[in-house]
Amino acid sequence: MAIGTVKVVNDEKNKIVDIVCDCDTLWSFAHQFSYLRLSDKTGENKYHFINLYAARARRIAATYARFYLELEDGGDKSKIGRYYWMGLAAFASKSVGCLLDEFTVKNPYKMGKYLSQLFDANSDWLKPQAVGDGLGQGNLWLFMDIASSHWFYNHYPEHFKEGMECEIKRHSSNLEPPVKKVLNDLPWAEETLSEVNFFKPTEKVIEAFELIKQIEDETDVNKRLELQIDQLLATAIHEQGPILQNLIYNNPDFSSWTKRQRKWYIQWFSPTYQLSFSHLCDIKDDNYKSVAPDDMIVEDYDSRMEWINQVADDFHKLMQTKKNHMMKELNIIAQWVDEPDAKMVI
Repeated sequence: MAIGTVKVVNDEKNKIVDIVCDCDTLWSFAHQFSYLRLSDKTGENKYHFINLYAARARRIAATYARFYLELEDGGDKSKIGRYYWMGLAAFASKSVGCLLDEFTVKNPYKMGKYLSQLFDANSDWLKPQAVGDGLGQGNLWLFMDIASSHWFYNHYPEHFKEGMECEIKRHSSNLEPPVKKVLNDLPWAEETLSEVNFFKPTEKVIEAFELIKQIEDETDVNKRLELQIDQLLATAIHEQGPILQNLIYNNPDFSSWTKRQRKWYIQWFSPTYQLSFSHLCDIKDDNYKSVAPDDMIVEDYDSRMEWINQVADDFHKLMQTKKNHMMKELNIIAQWVDEPDAKMVI
């Protein structure tokens, strides 16, 4: 498909024309994919965006696993491993879903009702839903950012390989009107799009896709392993910094609750930040899990990245020494692509 401007109109019966799409049109296709993955079809060309945060997280985890396993349209199983970050992200989004199922996150409004009897109505103690909302918002909009890019690369890699022609032109304001409207109607869109700079590419995400191209071409096993961890970390810096730090960790409501969770008198019922390399929320074998250190300041980028770097190292080692286990777990997660929404979301 050539890059250009859509100008032709099929105004004659049986007329055959070439439709030429520009970068904005192709980005619109990419965002449509991301939206539909988190939607249920309700009729002819009608879809309902699912509401349950945990269900979204599991569909997102499935999509990341499918990209890693080259199961999405446009994938190439001979190139498994080029989307290295996606492998770790599948376990991470699964862990977000597990965290959202934790009592103190899943039932925040019940907690808020109880706390309202103890504190002034204007107190930020009455905002326990900030953690659940923050996790839901960050997970959703990171997905809209990164899944769209990978879908685009799967289908039109030529537009990345010549100076990142389309990647550098990405901007949510330039999407096709119907797709732009859907994007603007998604939860938290009004405050989110400006915080993520309207999806304009960062230096690190451009670096990550450059590394994907290098991974595809590299035949030396050891050099390929080095490129893979570099690709993972470049993407992790992009997601943890320009996306998640801006979206949720700098949010005063979210950070006030994460600070409060470190207090000795509340830690006993606060959710644990951990990542298990399994489709299960927890796994008994400590060799397949990474628990955040007790002194991690989750809302602080540098503190959080110390743990994420350790998680990346653990993932990298397991992908070399326990690959059968890791691939089995990723294939299980990949099946969650149709995770059902709740019948009723309060």
